[in-house]
Amino acid sequence: MATFVLIHGAFTGGWIWRRTARALTKLGHEAFRPTLTGCGERSHMLRPEISLSWHVEDVAQLLFHEDLERAILVGHGYGSMIASAVAHRHGGKVGGVVHLDGVLPERGASFLDVAGRTGMRGAGRQSGSDWLVPAPPAESFGLTCRELARWLSVRLQPFPRSCLTAPYPYGRRDRQLPGVYLRTVGTVSNAEESALKAQAAKATLMKMRVAELQTGPLPMVSNPGRMAKVLQAAAMEMGLGSDGGGSGVTPRKNDRSCARQQGDA
Repeated sequence: MATFVLIHGAFTGGWIWRRTARALTKLGHEAFRPTLTGCGERSHMLRPEISLSWHVEDVAQLLFHEDLERAILVGHGYGSMIASAVAHRHGGKVGGVVHLDGVLPERGASFLDVAGRTGMRGAGRQSGSDWLVPAPPAESFGLTCRELARWLSVRLQPFPRSCLTAPYPYGRRDRQLPGVYLRTVGTVSNAEESALKAQAAKATLMKMRVAELQTGPLPMVSNPGRMAKVLQAAAMEMGLGSDGGGSGVTPRKNDRSCARQQGDA
C-alpha cells in the first residue's frame, strides 16, 4: 500500500489532517502528518527566524528518521511549496506529489507573489506584528458545519510572515516526479476562486492531472473519508498504491530484511 506525508498549510498544523490520516490507515495505507515548526502543538517554538527552509527541513527530517521511501507528499496551500521543495531536494525518497488547493512555486517568487495577496484568505494582510501574520477568521475557510467551524477556530494560529514573503530558493526537480493537482469547488470568495483557478491552469501546463473536488474547502476536515479515497486513487495513478483489500501496510525493505534475520535466528 502507499505511504502518505500530509503537509498542512499556513495557520494550521498536523492536527488538520487527523481525520484523513485515520481514514487512510483504515484503507491500509500509512499516513504521517508532521506539524511544521511554530505551528499547532509546536507553537511554543514560534520565533521570528522561522523560514520556509526551516519547514522544508522539518519534513526532510521526517523522511529520514521514519525511513520513508517513495512517499507521496500531499501539500495543502502553503504546504504545497514545502512538498515541492522537499521533492526537489530529496527526490530519491519521494514517489510523487499531490497539491490540494496548492500554490505551485517558482524560483525567486514568494508565496504571496504566486498566490496573489487577495487570493488566499487574507494571508497578505499587513496587520499584526512585524513578523507575524494573524490567522484569518474560521468563516473564511468555508466550513458550513458550525461544530467543525468552532473546532477549527480555536486552533488557528498566527504564522511567520517571512514564510509567505521570502523568495522560493529551490529549483524544479520536483516536476520530474508524478504530480496531481486537486482543486476544491465550494464556498470561497471570488478572489480565492480566481487564485485557485490560476494555480490549476498552471498545473495543467506542467502536465499534471487536475481534478476538481465537489467537497468545498478543507475536505480533510469536512469529508475525510472522501479525501482519503481521492488520495488513494492518486496513489494508484502514480503507480504507488492499490485499491485496498489488504490487512495492513506493505513492509518497507528494511522491515522485510529484519523479518528474514529474525526467522534465521
